[in-house]
Amino acid sequence: KVSDIVYADKPPDSIILVSGEIWQDAFTATSLVHFPRNAPILFTPTNYLHPTTLSQIFKLNPKGVNGIKVFIVGGISYFVQQQLNMLGLGTKRISGMNFYDTAAKTAEYLEYPQNIMVVSGEDYREGLCACAYAAHSGDVILFTQKHQLNWYTRKVIQSTKNPNVFIIGSLNTISKNVEEEIRNLNVAFVDRISGITPYEVAVNFAKYKSPDGQFGWGRNYRDGHAFTFTSIHIPHNSASSAVFGHLGKHAPILSVDQNKFPDSTMHYIESVKPTPKEEPRPPFMHGWIIGNDNTISSKVQIEIERALSIDTSHMHM
Repeated sequence: KVSDIVYADKPPDSIILVSGEIWQDAFTATSLVHFPRNAPILFTPTNYLHPTTLSQIFKLNPKGVNGIKVFIVGGISYFVQQQLNMLGLGTKRISGMNFYDTAAKTAEYLEYPQNIMVVSGEDYREGLCACAYAAHSGDVILFTQKHQLNWYTRKVIQSTKNPNVFIIGSLNTISKNVEEEIRNLNVAFVDRISGITPYEVAVNFAKYKSPDGQFGWGRNYRDGHAFTFTSIHIPHNSASSAVFGHLGKHAPILSVDQNKFPDSTMHYIESVKPTPKEEPRPPFMHGWIIGNDNTISSKVQIEIERALSIDTSHMHM
């Protein structure tokens, strides 16, 4: 459904295929969404090609990037790749010994971008918001354990010339010890985007802009903004909807619960939307809600709509 919206009037240049069972690979794949691949993310079981996904690949009819129509990321069986090849679809596989290695090989394929995001490889909740920015910028997402910097992640940092490293997550998921390990490497700049809850981490990432102005959304001013709302419980939805950060609305991800719209998220939206004293102008405030009622309830959808609504503010005036 996401790819139908984004590529309604034009085909993508390629498609990214990821296991629907490995959220880390899905996060990694978001860095590949950016140009020149210009690709939506689709999912399949690890050991076979899901009919719905295969149908969507042919429906989207990707143009191909140097003959590659489908990028396969991470733990998908070679049988799936062979099936795609037999159907006339050129493929490129990026995978490693584990998801840490797959993320490292993706960074290598992308020729080691200057900006690196490090998220927890053990708890996805605080890293959900990194997906949209990876798609928006092409910057890579790497993983770490809470108390020790992963070896593959360390190697990528060391292989990148004077990288800027942004730790996405609080001390609850990535310890001070890991931060110090990173600071002691060949880094030009290190910063942490944190928060008391995963919802606050997402809000603080939406607000964040690095001192040099080269990293971050910087959505901390009143204007017409767009956001993607994804469930805190379904990491694959944050990955597949990351393409909204690439084309169209360039929307940061804000996390919500199935039955609760977090106060921190509501207050943030209220702080950046146009006030009644200002003349609202396109694109106004916009929200993509990803998932059905079992993912994000109608009650939460109504609360999101009220928070985004400029008309409500004018009626109060």
